[in-house]
Amino acid sequence: MITAIPMKAENISNHFSKADEILFINDQAQVVGRFINPALLDGCEGKQQLVSLILAQGANRVIVRNIGQQLLSKLLNQNLSVFHAKNGRTEIQHFAAAVLSDCEQYTQVSQGRPSVKHIAKQANGGCCDHDHADGELGCHSGSEVIKKRCCETKAGAESAMMKPCCNKKHSLMHQH
Repeated sequence: MITAIPMKAENISNHFSKADEILFINDQAQVVGRFINPALLDGCEGKQQLVSLILAQGANRVIVRNIGQQLLSKLLNQNLSVFHAKNGRTEIQHFAAAVLSDCEQYTQVSQGRPSVKHIAKQANGGCCDHDHADGELGCHSGSEVIKKRCCETKAGAESAMMKPCCNKKHSLMHQH
């Protein structure tokens, strides 16, 4: 059994996605891998790379102190067992045990922390941080109904500031 543990210095990181590195141990508590946390570099894409790294290393379970609901959902959807470590100073060898009696197993997304950033992004239209309350009509003229947000198109993926329908730059900041 391989266990993934987010580390900050020589302790378990208080926040999963903000760990400096991810440590992988086997059931004899031997380190089988240690990698820089990809989630530190690339936002949402980095978090997906973190999940991919955990899967690529053959981990069966993940130890966390605090984790957001979005990332917890990704781990649970990959059938990984996720355990909450109550103490960040617990010896790493403890997490090699087959039964983690001092840890609570997370089985539901609601056990993670709500992401304030995610909630704010959704309120502002999603990943691109501009309002889609009126569909695309709020910043596009014409009666054409667009079923995707500008940031969900190929052109939008290249630059969230460029609207594919008019190829004009729009401010990403909302002014209230």
